[in-house]
Amino acid sequence: MSSASTPPRTLQRSHLALALRGILLGSIATTPVVSFSAHAQQAAVRQYDLPAGTLEDSLNAFAQAAGINLPLDPAMLHGKRATALKGEYGVQEGLNLLLSGSGLAANPSASGNWLLSVAPLHIGTLELGATTVSGQGMGQATENSGSYTSGLVSVGSKTPVSLKDTPQTVSIISQQMIEDQRITTLPEAMKRTPGITVRNSNYHTQQFFSRGFAIDNVQIDGAAPMDIGTGLGTFYSDRQYDMATYDHIEVLRGASGLLGGTGDPGGIVNLVRKRPLDQYQLKLNTSAGSWDNYRSEVDLTGPLAFDGKLRGRMVAAYTDRQYFMDNRSTEKPLLYGILEADLTDNTLLTVGGSYDKVKENGTGDGLPRYSTGGDVGLPRHTWYTTNKAWSDSYSREWFAKLDHDFNEDWKLNTSYTYSYNHSTTEGIIPYGSVDETTNSGPYWWGSYASSWSKQSVFDVNLSGGFDAFNRRHEVLFGADYQKVTSRWRAAQGMLGKGGLIDLWDPQSTPLTSDASNHKFFRDYSPNQREQYGLYSTLRLQLTDPLKLVVGARAQRYKFEQAYRMRPQAGTGPWAEQDSVSDREPTTLVPFGGLIYALNDEWSTYVSYAEVFKPQAQKLKGPLDAPASIEAMTGKTYETGIKGEVLDGRMNVSAALFYTTREHQAAKDPSYPEKPFSYSSSCCYLAQDKIVSKGLDLEATGEITPGWEVQAGYTYNQVHNDTAETLYSTVTPKHLLKLWSLYTLPGRLSDWRVGAGVTAQSATFVEGQAYRFDSIGEPIDAQPYKFSQAGYAVYDAMAEYTVDENWSVALNGNNLFDRKYYASVGTSEYGNYYGEPRNFTITLRGTFK
Repeated sequence: MSSASTPPRTLQRSHLALALRGILLGSIATTPVVSFSAHAQQAAVRQYDLPAGTLEDSLNAFAQAAGINLPLDPAMLHGKRATALKGEYGVQEGLNLLLSGSGLAANPSASGNWLLSVAPLHIGTLELGATTVSGQGMGQATENSGSYTSGLVSVGSKTPVSLKDTPQTVSIISQQMIEDQRITTLPEAMKRTPGITVRNSNYHTQQFFSRGFAIDNVQIDGAAPMDIGTGLGTFYSDRQYDMATYDHIEVLRGASGLLGGTGDPGGIVNLVRKRPLDQYQLKLNTSAGSWDNYRSEVDLTGPLAFDGKLRGRMVAAYTDRQYFMDNRSTEKPLLYGILEADLTDNTLLTVGGSYDKVKENGTGDGLPRYSTGGDVGLPRHTWYTTNKAWSDSYSREWFAKLDHDFNEDWKLNTSYTYSYNHSTTEGIIPYGSVDETTNSGPYWWGSYASSWSKQSVFDVNLSGGFDAFNRRHEVLFGADYQKVTSRWRAAQGMLGKGGLIDLWDPQSTPLTSDASNHKFFRDYSPNQREQYGLYSTLRLQLTDPLKLVVGARAQRYKFEQAYRMRPQAGTGPWAEQDSVSDREPTTLVPFGGLIYALNDEWSTYVSYAEVFKPQAQKLKGPLDAPASIEAMTGKTYETGIKGEVLDGRMNVSAALFYTTREHQAAKDPSYPEKPFSYSSSCCYLAQDKIVSKGLDLEATGEITPGWEVQAGYTYNQVHNDTAETLYSTVTPKHLLKLWSLYTLPGRLSDWRVGAGVTAQSATFVEGQAYRFDSIGEPIDAQPYKFSQAGYAVYDAMAEYTVDENWSVALNGNNLFDRKYYASVGTSEYGNYYGEPRNFTITLRGTFK
């Protein structure tokens, strides 16, 4: 709040604004009979300048400034936050804004006091008397909280659980952090997440790695797992998750087979959708950045009908941008809509969908290196493609959720999501390493490809609490189903006959072959996976401080794929080259954890989690009757301590982890290696064992009022125990991510400033690559190895609040213009420079 010696800043309002304010104030008065003094207080409009903070502190400061009596119950306010309040407000309006999203309401009493009570409706959860109807996997909404953390999460549990009662490492990217760091896509959010490494799969999709292993799946609202579409053996999904549609992200690190299905032991991501609010809100967001990077968003929500029992939300976003690389641009419109309806006092129906369309120009695939791995030293703007390269794709999603409360203890949650992505690409990319003597080697390569991928996921679960042995316990029973179907077809294109590239002037070397042949001659169809399982967790309160969490999943898995070809002219009959069909028997995946509450703020834990990942495309001998090798299995042992300190404003954690992945495919020396591998490849042994061990440290939340921070450090060692070599070429041994934002005090409180750094140690790459002649024929194979030196990238932002509705922010990234590779591939392709120094200015408007 402003100091006594400093006169408050007066906000000029039009007559129309004052009239509308009077109408709104009148419409929200809910107590029909109040004293004259209460009426006078409610009508009084005063100037406020309160920073974001705990709800208890904010309400006390507001009551003192407004001159009202507002008795508070600390237990009711524990762990709740309030956003900053700046401008002229009446008492009722000011209290409504401070209590927004808390589930509480303030009303004047007949005696003239103001009293707090549970609100009839609040964000993300419907309160009806003593009954709460909440959606599956919602966790705790972070919108309008002003916080970098959340009191409750759903990843790894299906139902909202506090972070200190979750016996695994979990990080949160809240809505406030999304706005402060101008995060627009899921990969950008993962780059900010502690312990996560991001690597380019191609020109516009990225893979996520945690503790040395890939993250294969995402959940949406905690439902059944969806294939992320970026790993090896992908189902050809080009879907790009736009953050305009999500409230926050929850990232669990470690094995997640209990609720995540098949996959690597890297972890799982839970995307929590934005939901309708019970009050009208309009948010506008437009930005302009370096290299003609433009984006606009409109987000409108509020009650629609039936006295607020029907609520809706609509989000529209449009991106039109170029990049620091030559001949590279993207255009992307997005539309998202969601409706919530209170069918009864105990039943909540949610339906919605989204659609986006992406038009890309310049579909390259990174840069090559010297054949032995040395850096060619190309300018950062170099991008090997031509103006004939493009990609068009679109994604659509439909979802429905039905949540029913039988009583205060038992809840039934069901959800269904259908997602479809289609992509058509005219790819022209470099291929081949560079000869150290001649500075030549890479040639133009590419083809026309068309693919589609669709996913259907269904989840139903029953959760509840029960009393036994004089203590309260919780249980969850559920089932889920996932089906992924895709198809990929390619035309002849250039087939390596596009000619050598002039490395220093690529646009001066025209293609020597036709890239317009669109007659398909390669086809992956069918390409399908199904998995379904039964799962259950039991949370037993053994003693007052000791809780046991046990769970298990019984899962079935089916995979089918075939690869066909026909003459390269794109005519003639199709002939099957390879096919595979694999069914995994029922697999039991256990989970266990112990949580010991040291006090109200701190808990310590140990946990054990498993996951399994079939390897259907890797076959074992003999050659005349090959069959898929056994599935990989992953296990994570973890112990740590967690705290919710500073009245719940700050979450801190420290964890030691030990993860193994066994039975990874390794070449069987008893059989000759096939020169080409399509749908299946023979022959392999399931013998490699990967070990990952290390330390995770994290602190996220508010240190003091107005000072938010997210800090994470990971120490990680990953080795192949079978070959006694370093396994991961992606995950660094040391990874530090730090971001801090501070609201200036007193008369400067309209300003918020932030800064951060991402620093990592070196990574190492080795392998074998081919060199090619001028017509694309291989000359020889040569081993390569190289390292990406450690680096640090510094970012900063400054935001100015113009008035109660508008703010403007400036973000700067890579301020010291560090030149580095954000992703490393091979000596032939796949090496991506990190962005040079760049800036973005953003104008935001919020109207309530």
